[in-house]
Amino acid sequence: MIRRRDVTAAEITKIITNPVGITMLAVTLAANTLLAVIEASGVTFYTGGSQGPSTLSSFGTLMLAPVYAFLVLPVHAAASEYRGGQLRMSLTATPDRRALVLGKLGAMVTTVLTAAVVVLAPARLLIGVSAGSGAGELLLDLGRWIAVYAFMSVIAFGLAGLLRSTITPLGILITLPLVVATGVLQWPEALRLLPDQAGLSLIGAPAYDVHELPPGIAALTLAVWALVALAVYAVFLVRRDA
Repeated sequence: MIRRRDVTAAEITKIITNPVGITMLAVTLAANTLLAVIEASGVTFYTGGSQGPSTLSSFGTLMLAPVYAFLVLPVHAAASEYRGGQLRMSLTATPDRRALVLGKLGAMVTTVLTAAVVVLAPARLLIGVSAGSGAGELLLDLGRWIAVYAFMSVIAFGLAGLLRSTITPLGILITLPLVVATGVLQWPEALRLLPDQAGLSLIGAPAYDVHELPPGIAALTLAVWALVALAVYAVFLVRRDA
């Protein structure tokens, strides 16, 4: 009998041995660290607005941008097996499709949370210490960033499983903030509920004031998106791909 923990362990091994995912984690760590060094150095930028010079942390979309490299990890965890028919082997090896779903979800969440700490902790601690934040503030800030990375990873994971693609989900998730940034869409009540905009609100750096959500509402919005993504992924893996 195949134990669920064995399925989870096997799926974790698949994720952490994927060279593409490991490379993009290194890119994410490097990008976050570079942004943190610039922020900690006290460099300011003048944007021509009435608020005067701003630090890099004022540009939430830029500070959050490395997450899109990070999302390669969950996207590949969900969709890479569709190429070349590897998923058939996994489905054959694990007759209980529900056990496979739980194993894949458990592996993805475990790996993403661990990886998020690795790529975020150095940068967020550097910024917090340079700003004179206390231990409680440092932990709260790091926790919010990890939550955003984790929620967006789950959303990307579900979308990749639905579309059976490693490219299209990233394209969609990257395009959304670019479209919002252009100001073409003028519907803040809906736009603020998009995953990236809710994520920016959760870390306290909304792209626009009209898109800002209270932290609790932002976390709830991301949680709803994540739960829907997981449900869609589970249904399609059990019924469409079985």
